[in-house]
Amino acid sequence: MVTRKLVWVALLLGAALLAQAAVSVPRLDGEGFQKELAKRKGKVVVVNLWATWCAPCRAEFPALVKLYNNYRSRGVEVIVISVDDVENEPKVAQFLQEQKAKMPAFIKKPGDSEKFINAVDRDWPGAIPYTIVYDRNGKPFARMLGDHTFAQFEATVKKALAKRK
Repeated sequence: MVTRKLVWVALLLGAALLAQAAVSVPRLDGEGFQKELAKRKGKVVVVNLWATWCAPCRAEFPALVKLYNNYRSRGVEVIVISVDDVENEPKVAQFLQEQKAKMPAFIKKPGDSEKFINAVDRDWPGAIPYTIVYDRNGKPFARMLGDHTFAQFEATVKKALAKRK
């Protein structure tokens, strides 16, 4: 009897640990962002800054998932960075899971927001949703403030892909 209870407790603890691991969203600061961008040099990189509490961010997110799914094999990377407070990490993870988002996803580390903004894009006013499309050389190609459709993202990515090095 006691052994059976111990097995159940062990199974429940194991399930809880797996669930907790699934909720983890890597944290990113400005320096980490620069490293992530550098790792993708040679590709067009679409970086989207969003939050779970931002209705326009949530509205455009399916377009980013579709962009990732349709263009990842064509030399395009999509990275999404939540600017939610880290206490909302479970909400971020749940939203990503609901959206079936397979692209690299991060949550902004707590700290100096101005430093983070400058590391991402000195021209970013701090408003979201905000998307920066980087060319293959890692230079900003387009900046997109506000929510956008798949067609708008796709048109911008096609132009970035067509740009000569």
